[in-house]
Amino acid sequence: MALVFGLIMLVGIVYLLLMIVGGIGDAFNVDGALESSGLDAIFGLDSPDVSEVSGLGCSVIAAFLAGFGAVGLTGTLAGWNTVVILGVALAFGYALGRGVTALLGYVKAQQSSRVFSSQDLVGMPARVTIDSPAGKTGEVLIEGEQILKYPVKEINGAALKRGDIVEVTEIEGRFLHVKKKRSS
Repeated sequence: MALVFGLIMLVGIVYLLLMIVGGIGDAFNVDGALESSGLDAIFGLDSPDVSEVSGLGCSVIAAFLAGFGAVGLTGTLAGWNTVVILGVALAFGYALGRGVTALLGYVKAQQSSRVFSSQDLVGMPARVTIDSPAGKTGEVLIEGEQILKYPVKEINGAALKRGDIVEVTEIEGRFLHVKKKRSS
């Protein structure tokens, strides 16, 4: 029995390592097989939050196998009853699989969204961060899903004061051309 649990644990660990190093889940399309088998519903992988994470189903199954095998091997070597070993191993494997699901869902949620493109910037409001005399280069912050800092030139040659609100009119190289909307 120890050999069986040891092999299950080894398969889970080796599969996790292969997924981390080489993306083996994509090569064999194991996620597609999981979706059709219904195993993704057991671990909550069919929810919209986590279903977009590539390889998540494989990671969860591999974690389950590693946890199940580790507890089963430990219980067998400790001389526990077979029914107790199976119950505890199933519970621990399930908990580990759910933990991996939560952890990878959290990591996915922390990923930033796309960066502003040139077309997105035109027409956006920005806040001046430093005073700049008329006709000189200034600096603005554009706040959205990210906070980005850009060098700017005022198109009418007006001086910019810290806190002024400007609107981006066009982009020339690394500079944004802005027009003053209101003063601070």
